[in-house]
Amino acid sequence: MTRTKISAVIILLLIGISVCSSLWVNRRCGDMLEKLGVISELAERGDTDEAAVRAGELSAEWEDFRTKASVLLKYDRLTDVDRIFSRIVHLAENNSEELQSELAELWDMLEIMKSGETPKLTSVF
Repeated sequence: MTRTKISAVIILLLIGISVCSSLWVNRRCGDMLEKLGVISELAERGDTDEAAVRAGELSAEWEDFRTKASVLLKYDRLTDVDRIFSRIVHLAENNSEELQSELAELWDMLEIMKSGETPKLTSVF
């Protein structure tokens, strides 16, 4: 009976850690999506200086998130987003026409990452 109780506690701890980490990923991705929307609006209005500053801040936030999320998420998801983040600041500083398409692609990738980590009852059982 003791082994059964210990096993149940371990399973409940794993489920709890999984749900908490999923909520953390969702919150952080949601915050980055909001900031990405602001950068997109600034770029559309032609405020490239402010867009570049905010893109730099968002890139720093991504780096912080990436170091912690590398334990929780698949490596290929993170490297795809890394590739785009490495270009965003440069494109914003140079007022490139490709900025909006890169922002849209980054938006989609973050949405996929966020929705992929949403805890669902069917993923647990």
